Amino acid sequence: MTNLVRSGYNLMSLPKPSMTTASDTAPLQATLHTAPTQTDSKTSAKLGAQAKSETNKQTSNLSAEVLIVGAGPAGCAAAITLAQAGVDVLLIDQHDFPRDKVCGDGLIPDAMAALQALGVRETVMQAATQVKGVMCHGPRGGSLRIPSELAVLPRQTLDACLFDRAQAVGARTLTKARYQKPTANAHGRVTGAIVNFNDQTINIEAKWTILATGASVPALKASGHCTQPLPSAMALRAYIHHPDFLDDDGQAIEHLHISWHKAYAPGYAWIFPCPGGIFNVGVGLYGMHETQRSSQGRGFGRDLGRELGRAQERGRGNSLGLTGMFKAPAKKQNLADLFERFTQVNPMAKRLIETGEMIGDIKGAPLRCSLDGAKPAAPGMLITGEAMGSTYALTGEGIGKAMETGILSARALLNRDQDAVIMQAYTDMLKDLKPKFTIYEQANKINRAPWLIDLAIARGNRSPRLVARMSRVLEEKANPAKLFTWRGAWKFLTE
Repeated sequence: MTNLVRSGYNLMSLPKPSMTTASDTAPLQATLHTAPTQTDSKTSAKLGAQAKSETNKQTSNLSAEVLIVGAGPAGCAAAITLAQAGVDVLLIDQHDFPRDKVCGDGLIPDAMAALQALGVRETVMQAATQVKGVMCHGPRGGSLRIPSELAVLPRQTLDACLFDRAQAVGARTLTKARYQKPTANAHGRVTGAIVNFNDQTINIEAKWTILATGASVPALKASGHCTQPLPSAMALRAYIHHPDFLDDDGQAIEHLHISWHKAYAPGYAWIFPCPGGIFNVGVGLYGMHETQRSSQGRGFGRDLGRELGRAQERGRGNSLGLTGMFKAPAKKQNLADLFERFTQVNPMAKRLIETGEMIGDIKGAPLRCSLDGAKPAAPGMLITGEAMGSTYALTGEGIGKAMETGILSARALLNRDQDAVIMQAYTDMLKDLKPKFTIYEQANKINRAPWLIDLAIARGNRSPRLVARMSRVLEEKANPAKLFTWRGAWKFLTE
C-alpha cells in the first residue's frame, strides 16, 4: 500500500529482506547450541525482484536444520527462538518485506508478553500507538470502558520488526519464495519443501519444517494437514487517515472501540487508532462453519468464505480488490455491504469514513480459530500460528497467540531428537492451551446475541468490581471461565 508510506504511515526503518548462501548442516542434536555458519559479504546476496543470475544459481538447492514457511508473527517467533538457541534456521515467505496484512492491528497483553520474550517489545512499543483499554459499545448506544495497557501497530510494521529481529539473531531469510508442497522420504517423513522462486523450482532440505502460513488453505492442503477448509471467521478492514478525528464526546481516540449490533451479527466492528493519524476500521463475522446460525449470516458467510478462498487459490492473497467503500462490483456487493451496515448504525464510524481519507482498498481475510482445522504434527513437520487456528473465536485476537504457538513449536524441537517425542511434546503444549480457546468458542454466542452486550454494559457501569474482572480476563490474569461459562455469566448478572 504505497499510499501508507506517503502519508507518513511507515514509522520506522524497515528491514530489507536478504539471505545468505546455505551451508551443509549437521544433524539436529538433542542440545542445540552451534550457531549457523555465516558467509562473507562477497557471497551473500540480496533477494528481490532484480536478483542477479548468480544468486538464482545459488538458490537452486538450499538446506537448513529447520525450514520455517511463513514470516508472520508465528513464523518469526519460531525463527527467533530457534536461532537464539544456535539452530540453523531458514525463514521463507512469499512476499517481500515490508508487506501489508489484513488485521485489526491490536496488541493486547498476551502479545506484549510474547514480544518481550522475543526481545522486540521495546522496538514495537516505540512505533505503536498506546491506548488505555477497550471501549465497548452496545446496540442501544451504551458504552463501557475496560482499562488495560494496550497498543496498536499495523502489521506492515509489526511483521517487519519481527522479521528484522529474526535476521538479527542469525536466521537466514528468503523472500518471494512461494511454498508448493513438502518433500518426503520413502517412509513418508517430511524432509523439506519445494518452493517457487523467480520462476524456478527450488528444493529446500531440512530436518524439520514448521508451517506458519496463516489462514492459507492451499498450503495446509498441499501439506496434508487441513481438516477444515472453511474459515472460522472473516474480517474486512480499511485504513482511514484523519489526524484531527475526535470521538462523539469531542475527545481524542484513546481506546480500542468495539461495537456490537444485529446489523452485522454474528460479529462485531471496531475502530482502532494507529500511528500517524490513521484509523483501522473493520468488521468481523464469526462462527462461519457452525451449523447453528441465522440464514443471513449463513448465506453471507458462505459467499464471503468462498470468495476469499478463490482469491487465495488465484494467488491474490487476502486482497479482495475493493477500490471504494460502496463501489464493489455487483458480484462482491455483500463485502462492501457489511461495512455499509456498520456505518449506518454507528455514527462515529460514519463520520470518520465520510470526513477522512481512505488509504488503499478495503481488504478481507479469513480467520482460523480455536486451535482447530489442522493436524498439528507429522514426522518432520509442525503446524503453528493461524494455520493451526491460533485466533480466539470471540474476539478475533490472534497476534499474541500466533507468536506463542510459534515459540512452542520451536521449544518442541529443542533438546529433543526423536520424531515421536517431538510430535507428542508439541501436541501436549497445544492441549494445554486448548481449554481457554474452548471457552472463547463457547462465549462466541455473545456475537450472535448483541443484546447481551447491552446487559453487560449496564451491569458493568454499576459495578467497578465487574469491570476489574473484565480487565483481568483481558490481561489474561484471570480465567475467562469466570465470565464466559453459565456459572460465570450467572455470577456476573446476579452479584
